[in-house]
Amino acid sequence: MPTNKTFPSNSLDSLLRMHISSDSPEYWFYHLGDYLLGNPTYYGQLIDNANSYIEIWDPYFNVDPPNSDQDVFRNIKDDVTIKILTIKKLSTSSNYLTDVENSLKSTITPSKNTRFGLRVINKSDAVNQGSRFFHDRFLIIDRSIVYLVGSSVGHHLSAKSSTGICKISNQETTSFILSLFDEYWRVSVNHHIPIRYLHP
Repeated sequence: MPTNKTFPSNSLDSLLRMHISSDSPEYWFYHLGDYLLGNPTYYGQLIDNANSYIEIWDPYFNVDPPNSDQDVFRNIKDDVTIKILTIKKLSTSSNYLTDVENSLKSTITPSKNTRFGLRVINKSDAVNQGSRFFHDRFLIIDRSIVYLVGSSVGHHLSAKSSTGICKISNQETTSFILSLFDEYWRVSVNHHIPIRYLHP
């Protein structure tokens, strides 16, 4: 059994800091060992290239120091709508929703004309919301392009661990994932910020 992991020859894109297999150009892999001092960039580039919608379906979206997942939105285009669906252990005194909104306000300037909505599934309410607990991470761009993402947002902002991003190429699968996101979003109204302009 070989002891060394071998990446396909010429697979490393130094600009993206990702390995890309010529046999599978819709899969990108960030190998921490290649960039111990360099952060992954591809996830952020996907967000920067969105023209109208960015939808993040991720069980972890963290804005409390030292985490700053909101930084992924620093270079978004104008007139984009951001929707985040996540899971958090909420209590009656939790300020999580307000903290996320305020962190985005401090990151995205009013001139961007950004709309924002957030829905949180309460991990403390397994009886009523447990059927919506999820583990996988998805990034949906412009309501049409879906990526299955190996790690949460923070792992695509700093060099924490190796992780991959896979574009879903099958249209039927893409439609299925979009419908699932829409259903989870539709029913997760107990803890939410309605879609509205980030800076009124």
